[in-house]
Parts: sequence; structure tokens; C-alpha cells
Amino acid sequence: MSHAAPNPHLTESSHVPSDPNARRADLDALRVFACYLLVLFHVGMVFNPAPFYHVRNGEVNLVFLILCGFISLWHMPLFFLLAGWSAAASLRARGVLDFLRERGAKLAVPLLAACILLAPPIKYLELRSGFDLNHRGLWVSEELQQSFRQVIPVELPRAEPFDESFLAFLPTFFTNLDRFSWSHLWFLAYLLALTLVLLPVFVLLTRRVRTSAALPSRLWIYAPLAPLLAVQLGLRERFPGIYNLYNDWANMAYFATFLVAGFVLFLVPRLGDRLDQEWRRALGLAVAALLVLLAAVLELFQSTPVVLTAAAVAAWCFVVALLGFAGERVHPRGARFRYLVESAFPVYLLHQSVIVFLAYGIVELPLNLFVKFVLLLAGSLAVTLVLFHFLVRPYAPVRFLAGLKRKRTHPAATGLAATRRPAAPMLGRW
Repeated sequence: MSHAAPNPHLTESSHVPSDPNARRADLDALRVFACYLLVLFHVGMVFNPAPFYHVRNGEVNLVFLILCGFISLWHMPLFFLLAGWSAAASLRARGVLDFLRERGAKLAVPLLAACILLAPPIKYLELRSGFDLNHRGLWVSEELQQSFRQVIPVELPRAEPFDESFLAFLPTFFTNLDRFSWSHLWFLAYLLALTLVLLPVFVLLTRRVRTSAALPSRLWIYAPLAPLLAVQLGLRERFPGIYNLYNDWANMAYFATFLVAGFVLFLVPRLGDRLDQEWRRALGLAVAALLVLLAAVLELFQSTPVVLTAAAVAAWCFVVALLGFAGERVHPRGARFRYLVESAFPVYLLHQSVIVFLAYGIVELPLNLFVKFVLLLAGSLAVTLVLFHFLVRPYAPVRFLAGLKRKRTHPAATGLAATRRPAAPMLGRW
């Protein structure tokens, strides 16, 4: 009698850890990809006709509206899901008190340091460029109103002329809430706030959730779509979101869903096995949703509920597809990859200041739009990496402010596990 070969998804989970201290190379690769993609995204925003970036080129192009819109659908959701996975690993490995200390070192310290050292120049150049995005909304100078009409048919509030020196402006950044901005650092603020608010839920899940040998239904992979659609259809129009934390309920609930989903994915390895089987189908659904959104951008139809629904489907399904693809196809290791992993978070912290500073000069050059884009992209990436390599990486105090661990003496100590998907308690910094 012949015997069929055993199905690995019905026997031993490929997500069961072979080494409890091993890292997930595929998740590290996704973190690196997401952080470096921010450079492309924010450079593109300089040339995007969409409502806001700190510095804006005089000529904009629909290509960048589509490019940045596509990235924004799933990019921050991916960050929050990876952060949830990392939080579950950290909480299980450390316990509550040590988990809070670790989150403080990785989130609160870089947030505070960057708000003091990096955010003020960004806000200053924003005001000099004729914009003012603060906790109450967006103000735009008279000269720039016309350039926004192709995406916003209504008049925006007028920004007052700004000609202060940086030294005169600097104290007001910290004393006047209307002058304060955390720019791209909102992610750290939201992640820290959500982690503290959801900590009782995380503790309960860590204690109650038990792994099972049974392979979950594929419906569980799509279960987060239910709360995501509820947020989109119930809250999004009332709270469109300017990342002010206190009145941004749609974004808070939306990103919390991804954070919790990442947490649960770590606790239930068999969900990861099902995701491995499902990611291609999820990619197909994401592409279909993306085509719906593209049709809306091209004004082939108008329906806010359909657009909001398609955005949620595209976001979740692209994240699922990226997780599955990375787990199946991405197997990086070696010194170069370890360098990229270490650089990822500093790149996130530093890149915005570099882009805004360079863009403030480049947009004034008499060059073609796409030449400016390439020049700004190459220059921003190069300067950011130079700052990381020579200013952040070698010095313990700067590493501490950037949320990095003390530099190891022996690089081999950071080696990645050779297994494809070991679940690990030390998954990274977020």
C-alpha cells in the first residue's frame, strides 16, 4: 500500500522556533525595505500634487500622486504590524516591567531626542516654504493656493507670511503648540501611545493564547478586514487625520488593528503557515483593489464608500502578500545585511530632515522636474547614510538617542539564524 507524503502544514509548523534566540531574517528584511522606502516616498512627496509636504516643488506631476498614494496604502500599516510582532516577542521574553523599559528605550527616547534635535528645522523650513500644518489643520500661503486646486477644489486657510530667523523661531517651537510638529516622528508617538493603551490586552493575549497543531481556516487571514472596514466606513470621513494624536480616532483605530494583528501572528505560528499558503491570493485581491482606486484617481467613477473599502482591502492584502513573499523568498544574511538592519531605524529618524533641507534648495534650481527628483533622491540617501555611518553608528551616546543597542565587539554575535522562519523573542527595535 502506498503512502502519501506528509503535508508539512498539517504536521510540524514551519513557524515553530528551532532556536528561541534566533532572529527572523525575513522580518528584518521587511523593516529595512520599509525604512529605506521612506526616502523614496518623501522625496516623491516634494513633487506630489497631493495636499502637503514640508517643501513643495513649483511643478508637480500626477505620477508622484499615484506612486506616493500606492506606497501610503500599505507602508505604515506594515510598520505597525511588524511592531506588533516585535512587541509580542519582547513581552513574552521580558515580562511587563522589562518590556516597558525596553519600549521606553526604543521609542520614547528617540522620539524625545528627535523632537528636540530634528523636528524644529523641519518646521522652520515648512513655514518658510509657505505652509503650516499643525495640530488644528493645514494653512497655505496665498501664492501656493492655486497649485492645490487640482486636488482640493476648496480654498484652504491662509498661512501668514513668515520671515523670522531660526533663533527667533526656535523657542516658539517648544512653547506654542501651533508651532510644534513631530513631522514623520508621529509614528513613534502613535506606536508608544497604542502600546501603552493596549498593554492589558497584550498581557491577556500572551497568557491566554495557546498554539495549536491545527491549521486555521484561511478566513482568519482576512479577519482583520472586519475592523478595518468598520473604521474606514464609520470613522474615516469624520476623522480624516492630521496625526495630532488627540483627535485622530480613525488612524488610531486603523493602526491599532495592524498592531494587534502582528501581535497575534507571533503568538499563533500556525496562522503564519496559513499565510504562507494564502499570500498569492491576497496579492491578487490587493491588485484588484488597487485597480479600483486607480479608476477613482482617474475619475472614472465617484463613490467614497467604495474608495474607502478598496483602500482597506489593498492595505491588508498587500501587507499579507509582503509577509508571505518575504518568508518564502527572502533569505538574507551576512555582514552587509546586518549593517542594513542596524541602519534601518536611524535612516527612519534622519531621512526627513535631510530631504527637507536639500529640497529647500533643489526646488529653486532651473532643472527638469524628474532631474530634480533623481538629484534629491540620490543626495538624500547618500547624506542620510553618511550621517548614520559617521555620526550615529560609532558613538554610544548617539546610539542611545537613536534607540540602538550598545555596539557589539564581535559582529558575529548578531548573526541571523539559518532557518527560514524561526519565531524569536528578539525581533528588532520596534
